[in-house]
Amino acid sequence: MNNVTSHVGDAHPGVPLGYPGWGNDMKSGIHAIIMKISDDAQEHSSERYSQVKNAIDGDIGDENALYLAESNKQREVFRKHNEHEYARRIEYQRSRLNRELLLYEHELTDEIFDMAVEKLHVASNDEFTTMFKSAVKWLTGNYTLHLGELSEGRLSANALEEAMKETEGLIITLSPETIPDKSGFVLRNEIVEFNHIFEDLIEDVKKDNAAAIMKEIFGNSADWMFS
Repeated sequence: MNNVTSHVGDAHPGVPLGYPGWGNDMKSGIHAIIMKISDDAQEHSSERYSQVKNAIDGDIGDENALYLAESNKQREVFRKHNEHEYARRIEYQRSRLNRELLLYEHELTDEIFDMAVEKLHVASNDEFTTMFKSAVKWLTGNYTLHLGELSEGRLSANALEEAMKETEGLIITLSPETIPDKSGFVLRNEIVEFNHIFEDLIEDVKKDNAAAIMKEIFGNSADWMFS
């Protein structure tokens, strides 16, 4: 649509924050879902770190034993060579561990956001209605509502009517057209579009908060790598 301003998940521009429901905006509610899932992932990640650390510690212990054996045999002749070789082997082990854990962190983070999307896909009618009301509470004017295909039927006619009654000057017309393969909803008119498609909201939260969520899950578990 030409000359349409698009907002992803935010309340109407200029509207005061702090209303109940899913927080200041849709993203805060989704962030809460992600943090709940990330809490469950912390125990799993700690176990994975311990397993990998124990395996690498074993490899480093073997290298230590080999280094001592080689040093005792030809201490003076090969001392400098052995020390260099030892340092190279240890650095290799640490680099290998660093790569493995970094890959694991990214895989687990992606999994957390995928789980958040799936949770929103199966939101109950009441949960969906609560999200919808929190998104439209501060709007005024006429809007067309397009539901995501996966959210079709989650918002009853009575719930839509209640949302309009609760907000003076708000008129919402439900479009028969849905957005294929998506969950959530879009509100638009000739001037503005509010995108509350859950997949897009999750992607926005991931872009803004993935690093902080990874730190929340993993904390300083891998600090020993760099000591």
